[in-house]
This record gives sequence, structure tokens and C-alpha cells, in this order.
Amino acid sequence: MTIAASSKNVAAVDTALGGYGQLAGGKAVNIAAHAHAIEFGLLAMLLAFFQPYVSLRDSWKRRWAWVLLFGSLVLPVFVLLEMRLGLLAGGIADVGGLVVIIALLAMWIGIVRYTGELDALGQLAEGKKR
Repeated sequence: MTIAASSKNVAAVDTALGGYGQLAGGKAVNIAAHAHAIEFGLLAMLLAFFQPYVSLRDSWKRRWAWVLLFGSLVLPVFVLLEMRLGLLAGGIADVGGLVVIIALLAMWIGIVRYTGELDALGQLAEGKKR
């Protein structure tokens, strides 16, 4: 790039800068995909701690967990494919993120519906011990 710039070869400089931009974009996409994968993995593990407090039937808890995991897989995979497929992959990745948000919202609604039955059972068991 520097040799082309010193010899005032505009076409070579443009080509070198375009290649450098592609390299930087590829690195950014790779970092973003891995960050999202790690983020969603940690989110799923944290959500496992709150599952007993989600006041939904077990079948619905499982469904929303699978929806969360599906979205958590779709988003990073299509972020990685964004350099090859362009905006189509970006749009699909965004839909994967929306699916994760919807699943989290459904589980949050289940937590809001929680009435404290686990706490009551714990107090009842503690009272029987005494």
C-alpha cells in the first residue's frame, strides 16, 4: 500500500485499502459472532437459575427454553455468514435476536406471575423441622 501510494498508483492504493477494509470487517464479524455465542451461553446458564420461579407449565417452560436456544444459535451463525451473504444474513441474525428477546419476555412474564409457592413450601418444611 505504501509503495503504491509513493508511486502515485491510485488504483493499487484503492485495491489495497479495499482489501484492508475487508480484513477489518472480517475480524469485526468474527469477534461479534463469538461474543454473541458466549453472551447467549451465559444468559442460558443464568436463566437456568430462575427456571423454578417461572410460573408456567413445564411444557411451556421447555418450549420457551428451546426457542431461546434456537435464537441463540441462529444469531451468531448468521453474523458469521454476513460477510458471504450480506444483508440477508444480517436480517436473519436480527430475527434470531428478536426470537431470543421474545423468549426472554415470555419467561419474564412467567416470573412476574410467580406467587411465591416455592418460598411457602420452604417455610412450611422449615416449620415442620422445629
